[in-house]
Amino acid sequence: MMKFACKATVLSMVFTTSTLSLAEETKLPFPGTITGNVNVVSSYNLRGMTNSPESDTPAVQGGLDYTHDSGLYLGYWFSTLTAAYADLNTSPTYVNEDKKSFENDLYAGYKGKITDDLGYQIGGTVYYYYPGWESTGYETIIGLSYKDLSITAQTLLNNVTFGNKGDTYFLATYAPKLAGGFTGKAQLAAYYYGDDDEYLAYQAKAGDVTKTDFAFRHATLGLSHPLGNTGATWSLDYIFGGYTRDETKQKNKVVLGLGYAF
Repeated sequence: MMKFACKATVLSMVFTTSTLSLAEETKLPFPGTITGNVNVVSSYNLRGMTNSPESDTPAVQGGLDYTHDSGLYLGYWFSTLTAAYADLNTSPTYVNEDKKSFENDLYAGYKGKITDDLGYQIGGTVYYYYPGWESTGYETIIGLSYKDLSITAQTLLNNVTFGNKGDTYFLATYAPKLAGGFTGKAQLAAYYYGDDDEYLAYQAKAGDVTKTDFAFRHATLGLSHPLGNTGATWSLDYIFGGYTRDETKQKNKVVLGLGYAF
C-alpha cells in the first residue's frame, strides 16, 4: 500500500500541474466534445477477477473519448499490466511477475434517448494486449439506462486467450449522487460462458476448462469524492468476488483509486 500511495501522490501532482492548460475550453474544428482521464488504482481487477496476477500490483490507466452531438462516440482506454495474458503457453499459476504488458481498448458506438430519463447504447470494442496478437478480442455491447441505473451486455465475438466466442458479461450499475459531494456505486455482474475453449491453453493443460454456463461474477460497492480543489477524485471500492468459468471462487478485495478527468 505504501508503494501505491507514493505512486498516487506523485501522479496526482503531475496531473494537477500538467493539465492546467487542458482545463481551458478549446473550440474544436468539428462538432462534438473530447474528454480525457488518467487514473492510478491499487489493483486492476478485470470484471471482478481478484485472484489473477494482475490484482497484486498498482496500475496506471486512462483514456480519451470523443462524443458527437448526434450520440455517436469513440474512444481509447489503456492500462498497464503486470503479466501478459497474451502468452498462450503460460499458466497463470506460473506467471513471471517481472513480465510487463499493456492493454489497449478501442471502442465506438451510439448512445440515444427514448425519453428524457430512458436511454440506450449499442457499440463495439477491440481489445489489444501488447505483446500478443493472439489475445486480440472483438466484443459488442448493448445497454439500457434509466436515470442513475444502467444495464449492459458485452458479448465476445471470437476465441481468444482470455475467453470464448459467445462469452457474455452482464453488468448492472447504480451510481447516484449522494450528500456532501459523494458519488455512490453499486454493481452486480454475471457471466454466460461459451464452451469452445480453443485458446484457453493454460486451462486445458490443468484440466480447468469450462465447467459452468452461467455464474455470478462479482458485486461491487464504492464511493468517490473530489479531492479538494485539485481537480482530482479519490475512490474506494469493495469487490465481493464471484466465480470464474472453471468455478474458482474469487476473493473479496478493497481497491483504492486516484484520478483526474479533463
